[in-house]
Amino acid sequence: MSKVKKGSILLILLLVISCGEKPVAHELRRNVNDLWWQDSVLSVDVSITDTSFLYRVSFRICHTVDYPYSNLYLFRNVLSEKRTEYQDTIEVMLNTPEGNWIGNGVGSLKTIDIPYHKNGVKFPRPGNYRFRFYHGMRDEPLVGIRDLVLTISKEAKNQ
Repeated sequence: MSKVKKGSILLILLLVISCGEKPVAHELRRNVNDLWWQDSVLSVDVSITDTSFLYRVSFRICHTVDYPYSNLYLFRNVLSEKRTEYQDTIEVMLNTPEGNWIGNGVGSLKTIDIPYHKNGVKFPRPGNYRFRFYHGMRDEPLVGIRDLVLTISKEAKNQ
């Protein structure tokens, strides 16, 4: 077999291996003019059929340096077909006490990832679930929040 064929086969094999399972949900919400209105909820519906999996749920915020605060309060809840399964408020720090932006990015755009729970999410029963996120800041609209992304991926079977 020629070196070119071996190289091509190796490349294809690496691509197949590196491509993991597709996320259960991946939803992007882009705020027009970097303005986030309080009634603009990022809502993602997901159907869970196999509760033996642990799910990784992450929330990504992309903001500009025009964001006027060092923190962001997020209201988040998970609704099942019958009730609210989970509800809380979290404070996300976007800036250090020294005034440095937290997260990745170059220039005026910064991105920060927030896990929903460090240890993953275990769904109690099969069914449809709705994840909802909205800001808890007093400004209306909130300036400087460009994108919100929610990703839900299967991680591993429980032992």
